[in-house]
Amino acid sequence: MKNKVNNLNRINEVMIRHNGYITSNELDEMEIHRMYLQMLLKKNLIRRVEKGVYLDVNVVNDKLYSFYLRNDNFVYSHYTALYIHDYINVIPGKYDITIVNDYHNPNLAGNNIFYVSKELYSLGRKKVKTKHGNYVYCYDLERTMCDLIRSNRRCDILDIKEIIIKYLNSQECKLDKVYEYAKELKVLPMVEAYINELKNNLL
Repeated sequence: MKNKVNNLNRINEVMIRHNGYITSNELDEMEIHRMYLQMLLKKNLIRRVEKGVYLDVNVVNDKLYSFYLRNDNFVYSHYTALYIHDYINVIPGKYDITIVNDYHNPNLAGNNIFYVSKELYSLGRKKVKTKHGNYVYCYDLERTMCDLIRSNRRCDILDIKEIIIKYLNSQECKLDKVYEYAKELKVLPMVEAYINELKNNLL
């Protein structure tokens, strides 16, 4: 009985630290049997929000975070990154995620997947707080601007123009950083031409 209470206390401590979340992998790392998750489920103290991801029943599910907990080898990018950065109000359909070329995970199927080399995967990657206060890996605005331009065939061209104009008019605009990233991504001429055309139209 003492061991049971101790394990439940340890699980509770993790959930408090993680804003109500606990994963089956975390139980494995703590060497606690997964039967405790079933016990908490039966008592209606937690609910499953993703495969292997559980949440306190009194906490609103942060879908971006729970999906991230299930598959953490990716970076939110493109339109999903814009949503996290408060540049758009709604995520258009599926998540936009970027992964390295040689990484394959069936759990990611059904989303908009962009592949990059290992060298470019970390460029502009940072932990950003979601609207629910949880941290996920997401590309910064400068990398996102480059990604939108270089992936324009997979994005709505009118949306891209509006978004980049919004960025150019914002106090957080860092064009030097955008061009630095564009050089690393080998799309500097394309990015410069696109932005210069928009800037000329604003004059």
